[in-house]
Amino acid sequence: MPNVVFVPLKKSKTIKAGATLLAAANQSDVPIGQSCSGDGICGWCKVRVLRGGESLAPPIALERKLMAQYNFASNERAACLAVINGDVEITTSYW
Repeated sequence: MPNVVFVPLKKSKTIKAGATLLAAANQSDVPIGQSCSGDGICGWCKVRVLRGGESLAPPIALERKLMAQYNFASNERAACLAVINGDVEITTSYW
C-alpha cells in the first residue's frame, strides 16, 4: 500500500491506493485547508508534491480547471482530487 509523507510534520500514513491526498491527511490528523468539503472548487487544499508526483493519478478535468483557475505550479495538486497510486511526499505553505 502507498505511503504518504507530510513534510516537515514528520508524519506519514500508509493508505489504500485510490484514496486522495486529503483522505490521507484527514486520517493522519494533518490539517489541510478547505472550504468546499472536498468538492474541488475552492483551491484551498493546494499541496506541493516534493517527491512521487508520478505516483499520483493524472489530474481529472475538474482538477485541471481548478489548477488553471488558481495558477497552481507544475508540482502542486488539489489534495481533495489527487488520487494516490504510490508513495508520495507533500507539503503546504502553512505547515
